[in-house]
Amino acid sequence: MRFRFLLPLIYVFASVPPTQGAEGITEDVVSFTTADGVVLAALLVYPTSGMNTNGPAVLYLHGGPGGSPVRVNSVSRYVATGLASAGYTNLSIETRHATRYSFARFDEVIEDIRGGVDMLAARGFSQIILAGAGLGSLRVARYMVEADDPRVKAVIHYSPTQNMADSWRARVGEDVYWATVDQAARAVEEGGRQPFIDLGDGLIFIPASFLDWFGPQAKTSLSENVAGIDRPMLMLAGDADPLVPKGRLEELQAAAFRSPQVDIKYYPGVGRSFGGARDDVVTDTLAWLSDIGFSPMPAIKTQVVDVAAPDGRALSGILYTPSSGEDKSEPIVMLMHGWTSDVMRSSTHWLGVRLAQAGYTALAFQHRSSGYRGVVTGKLEDIPPDIDAWIDLVTARGYSSVVGAGHGVGGLWWTYYLSETKDARVKAMAYLSPTRNMPMHARTGMGEGLYARAVLEAQEAVRDGEGSTHLIDYPLPQAGYPDDPRQRMYLPPPGSGFTYYYADSFLSYWGPNSKAVHVDRLAETNVPILALGGSRDPFMQSAYLITFTQASNGPAKQVFYGGPDGAPYSFEGYEDIVAEDVLVWIKQAINQ
Repeated sequence: MRFRFLLPLIYVFASVPPTQGAEGITEDVVSFTTADGVVLAALLVYPTSGMNTNGPAVLYLHGGPGGSPVRVNSVSRYVATGLASAGYTNLSIETRHATRYSFARFDEVIEDIRGGVDMLAARGFSQIILAGAGLGSLRVARYMVEADDPRVKAVIHYSPTQNMADSWRARVGEDVYWATVDQAARAVEEGGRQPFIDLGDGLIFIPASFLDWFGPQAKTSLSENVAGIDRPMLMLAGDADPLVPKGRLEELQAAAFRSPQVDIKYYPGVGRSFGGARDDVVTDTLAWLSDIGFSPMPAIKTQVVDVAAPDGRALSGILYTPSSGEDKSEPIVMLMHGWTSDVMRSSTHWLGVRLAQAGYTALAFQHRSSGYRGVVTGKLEDIPPDIDAWIDLVTARGYSSVVGAGHGVGGLWWTYYLSETKDARVKAMAYLSPTRNMPMHARTGMGEGLYARAVLEAQEAVRDGEGSTHLIDYPLPQAGYPDDPRQRMYLPPPGSGFTYYYADSFLSYWGPNSKAVHVDRLAETNVPILALGGSRDPFMQSAYLITFTQASNGPAKQVFYGGPDGAPYSFEGYEDIVAEDVLVWIKQAINQ
C-alpha cells in the first residue's frame, strides 16, 4: 500500500460512524503454536455475521509483564470489542510473558507475534494492523524492527511504555542500577541456580532475563525501536497517565522519523487505562484506520462457475459478487490472468474482490492455456472459442455489456479475441501491464542467431508431425530496452529465462509469423481502452505504455505509476489505487 507522507504535530480526530454499522460480536477462545513450539491462547473477536477476510484485521498485544488480553480494563478487550462491532476481525494474544516473563528473553515475544500474524494470514487476512497497550507497544515495535513483516500495514500504541532500562535506572538511581547489573552479570557468569532479582510490585527476574530486559545492552527502549518502523503509527495516551509524562508522545513522534505518518492524541484528565474515555478511544481508532485506508470493507460473495467450450472442454472460473447480489444494469468485468497464471490469485483475485466491494460483478475465468502446463502446450489461435463460451454464459445470466480486463499476456488474449471476432458485447478493455510484440521480444532477448535456431527447430518439428510433443528449450534472457525520459524506469539488471514450449506453441507466440504482436492486434479493435503500467515492471520497459495506447483505434487512456517506488508488474502495493482508477474509468468508458 502507498501511504501519504504527512507528519502532523497533533492529529485532529473526527467522530465517524462505523462503516458497517454496529452489530453483534462473537468471541472465540483459540490457540496456536509458535515456530519455537510454545502454545499460546488468544481471543478472536469478530462480527457475528462472520469474518471478512477481504478487509483488515487487528492483532493486539496486552500490557504487562504478566498481563492478560481478557481483563476488563485491557485495550485488547474493549477496543477489540468496539472494532468488531464496526466490522473488524480482532485477535488478542496472550504472550509467553503473561506466564513466564521472569525466565524469558524479551525478544522471545517476536515469535508470539509472528505466530499470531501467521494465524490471521492462514485465515485469509493480508492486511494486518498491530496494536499494543503499555508493554505491548514495545512488543509490537520490536517485532516490526526485527521482522519488518510486509503483512503488517500500520501500528497503534495505546499508553506507550517507557524506555524500560532508562526508566528503571532513573527511578532507583545510578548506584542501585549498576550494583544490580553487576550482581546479575556475576550470577550469569557463575551459572547454577540464579537467585531472583526483585524490582518490586511483583516484577521478579532471574539475572539473565533481568539483563535482557533492563541491562545496559537491552533492546527495550521504545524510542529507539519506533525509529526503525516505516509504517503509519497512531499513539494515544491520557494526560494523567503517570507512565506517559508530558511531551512523551511528541518525543516518540519525533523519534519515528522513518514512518510516513505518525499521529498522536492526549485525553484530558484520563489515566493509564483510559477510564472514562474508552468510547472515545474506540471512535478515534476507527477514524484513524479509516484515514489511512483501512476501514472494514463491504462483504462479498464468491462462487465457482463452470462452462463448456465448443469442443466440450470443461473450464472453470470464480464469480465475485456484492453480498447484496448482482446488479445486471452495470457491466460485468471479465478478468483474464497473465502468462502461466490462473484464477484465484494475482490481479484476478485482488481486482475481483475490489470490484465486488464497489458493487460490480467480476468473473475471473480460465481458458485452455491457463496455468503453466497450459502455456507449455497452448496456442494463441485456440483461445477465442473459450472466451466466447464465457461471454455466452454471462449473457445468459442477464448481462448486456462486458468490460474485459487482462494482465500481461492476458490482455493479448483478449485483444486477439476482439480482433478476430469483433464481439460487440465487449464494450471496453482494461490492460494491466500490457505485453509487448512477443516475436520481437524473443529476438531482442535471445539474439538473432539463437532465435533463428529455435525457430528452425520448431518449424522442423511441426513439419515432422511433432509440433505438440517436441520441446523447444533455449535460453531466453530478459530483453532490455533504452530508457525513455517520458516514463523513466527503475529496473534491476535483466534476468535470465528459458523457452519451455512445445514447437507449435512456441511458433504461435514467439515465431516470426506469430499474431502475438499486441499493438497490431489492438489497432484492429476500436473499443475504449485503459492501459496501466509501472516503473518497476521489467516486462513493459521504457515508454511502451505510450506506444501501446497510441495504437488504439478507440478512446484510450494510460496511467503510469512511476518513480523509484513505482508499480511492479504485479502491482503489489498499488492494488487499491489500480482498482480506483479502473472503477473511475469504467464509468467513463461505458458512458462514452
